[in-house]
Order: sequence, then C-alpha cells, then structure tokens
Amino acid sequence: MSSAPAVGSGRRLGSLLTLLWAQVSGAIAKISATRSRGLRLCESLSLGDKRMLAIVECDHQRFLLAATPQSISLLQSLGPAHSEDAQGKQI
Repeated sequence: MSSAPAVGSGRRLGSLLTLLWAQVSGAIAKISATRSRGLRLCESLSLGDKRMLAIVECDHQRFLLAATPQSISLLQSLGPAHSEDAQGKQI
C-alpha cells in the first residue's frame, strides 16, 4: 500500500483550506471595521496665522482646544458626546 494521499483528497483539502481562509479573513475584516477609535476631531476652525480652535472627542467626552504652532491648550470641557442622531433632534 502507498502512504501518499489520493489526488482527489488533496484537491478537497486545498478547497477546504481556501474556504476556511475566506471565513477567517471575513471575520478579521468585520472586527477591524467595528473597532472605534478613542480620539476624533469633530470640528475645527482656522483663526489664521496657523492658529485654530477644535472640538475633539476622546472616550465619549468632548473638549474645546486652541492650537498654535507652539502649543495646544484646553479651553473648556464640553461634557459627554452625543450621538449624531441625537444632536440633530435637539432643540
């Protein structure tokens, strides 16, 4: 008896590995797509001469920052961030 696998079983193994790789790749892509970042620039306003104001969200809190070429300063904590849907419905 020969210990080498039959040609058909080698093809099936290759197909199985290809299918398994596609499923693993799809699962990894879904995880990467749902990962959210902890820091987000919500809005910025240029004040000219390389100065700006920015609203930044960090861990679901919003902050008003001022930036110049030499420094970044926290002007005020704006409190918890609201979802975009909720902001549109507020009066």
